[in-house]
Amino acid sequence: MVQINLKKLILKKEIYPVVEKLIYSLETPVAIRDIKGTILAGSDSKNVLYKYPIKAASALIGWVTGPEKAVIVAQTISYMATTELEKKKLALETLNQYEEINFLYDIAGKIATCRGLQELGDLAIAEMRKVIEATSASVLLFDRDREVLEVVSAWGPEYSQKARILPGEGIIGDVIESGQAEIVNNVSSDIRYVRGEKAIYSRICAPLTTQNGTLGAINLSNANPIEYTAKNLKLFSALASQLAAAIENALLLEQLTDYSYTLEMKVAERTAALELANKELHRYATLDGLTQVANRRGFDEYLMSAWKKLTEERAPLSLILCDVDYFKLYNDTYGHQAGDECLQKIALAIGRAVKNPKYLVARYGGEEFAVILPKTSAKGGLHVAEMIKMEIEWLKIPHARSKTSHYVTVSMGVSSIIPGDSLSPETLIAVTDEGLYKAKKLGRDRIILKLFDSAE
Repeated sequence: MVQINLKKLILKKEIYPVVEKLIYSLETPVAIRDIKGTILAGSDSKNVLYKYPIKAASALIGWVTGPEKAVIVAQTISYMATTELEKKKLALETLNQYEEINFLYDIAGKIATCRGLQELGDLAIAEMRKVIEATSASVLLFDRDREVLEVVSAWGPEYSQKARILPGEGIIGDVIESGQAEIVNNVSSDIRYVRGEKAIYSRICAPLTTQNGTLGAINLSNANPIEYTAKNLKLFSALASQLAAAIENALLLEQLTDYSYTLEMKVAERTAALELANKELHRYATLDGLTQVANRRGFDEYLMSAWKKLTEERAPLSLILCDVDYFKLYNDTYGHQAGDECLQKIALAIGRAVKNPKYLVARYGGEEFAVILPKTSAKGGLHVAEMIKMEIEWLKIPHARSKTSHYVTVSMGVSSIIPGDSLSPETLIAVTDEGLYKAKKLGRDRIILKLFDSAE
């Protein structure tokens, strides 16, 4: 659970002066205390008349004691704490999404190397156990001849022997018939549960479904009293979808002797589908979720690829680094949601200015964007930067606390280089960053072209 430490919050360099000034302005003793009553800032008073809570969202994290007007101190710090809490939650959520995408992308590559049904099932179970706690697991497939579900891969005491389940029997059979993945916590209270030799507490099950129908199911169980979550189910269902496609390919391969020509065509289709899925996973792994442009990983990959290619061609490579001016003040003034919307609008504006499909727009940092321009001179890079600045000016996003304009503005550094074996992409980034630094130092809301000097 994400929590806020009041002491750490108060001592932040950007917060402490604000709090200190606010307390001073009240011209009376005011104390900021943690839950235990320890004074973190301000001073005590012998005649404490009021005690106001400090909350991060709904969680109590401290108190403000003092006269009646000390309530403004409690309200201000509560607002700061809640804002900090939301930032931490968003960062954690973004990290979790990134880890899930990378996890699925990695599994897709491993699945592509498997051939047999048991090998596929063993891999799926082993990988899922890394992220979801379980004491037993199984992959079940239809045996069409005998009209039963047969365990083809299993782990844990619940499946010590090969088992067979009739369609519609128990929770697993019901999930296959409904076609919907399901979580059942405290399974003993579920009327569908068929007790085996080993009792279990929780179960998560998903059908293995493709466009051609349901092949079987994958199932994870836990004998310990834990609760599976919707997050677990989402990740589990994504794995089941990948596994189903791979199993279908494996089944087709087993029929190669009798249906060689037909199978060859279908394998090609499934392989193309897997490749497309891999490409889509890679796209998500290199995409910034907020702005829908490339993320830092996508930027690094594209820059390295362009560097290698242009080293061989001895052609120029330009780079633009763009920073939103006084963005922290914008967030503080209009709120985090407005800040996100601002970044989304800026990303779209940059995209409109960057016409060449070979150019890459990326979110380089929090409020920083980058544009990679292969086969583009310094003059060309400067022209693109001017177009970006114009597009952002046309947005006319109000910014009451900006020190350069009444609207949101950007500072940009531009540079160009001819890649070579004696240089590196970091050289281009460093020179461009010098240009951006100079643009900000000279007052922001401007573009600085920093030319590369090989003698430096």
